[in-house]
Amino acid sequence: MGEQKKLSVRDVLWRKKRARDKTLDVVGELCDEAWAAVDKIAADRSAAAKDAANVREIGLRLRALGYLIEGEHYIDRIAFELRSREVYLTANEVAQAYVSEMVVSFLDGILSYVKQCKWDDKELQDNYVPSLEQSLGEIRQAVLPVPVQEERKDTED
Repeated sequence: MGEQKKLSVRDVLWRKKRARDKTLDVVGELCDEAWAAVDKIAADRSAAAKDAANVREIGLRLRALGYLIEGEHYIDRIAFELRSREVYLTANEVAQAYVSEMVVSFLDGILSYVKQCKWDDKELQDNYVPSLEQSLGEIRQAVLPVPVQEERKDTED
């Protein structure tokens, strides 16, 4: 068994950026689905306004979630620009706290809102809600911070 290569701060940050970009792509697709559902409801004159309001609110919350996820990038960018291991470790702790307190809490709020929504269109509810909940659950797993000790092992010189 060969010794595993230690990752540099730059490598760790690039991996985080690529993973975050994938997550943001999924959030963007969910936003597009929400707006498509709003358009579909608007085109159907018999549809209830409550469903349109629910889906529109979900779309707005998803967009805000994307902005919150993107916020972690700016914390990482500070660590990258200063190119110091100590700054990286401090920024990493700040980023983890940010994700735990802001992003995950907001995501849980979206899931709670989706579960509390009352739908008039059963077909919309049966098709849209389970897929949205599954996608949001996957996003939640993707954004959960890596424990600090594991991260430190990867970046030790």
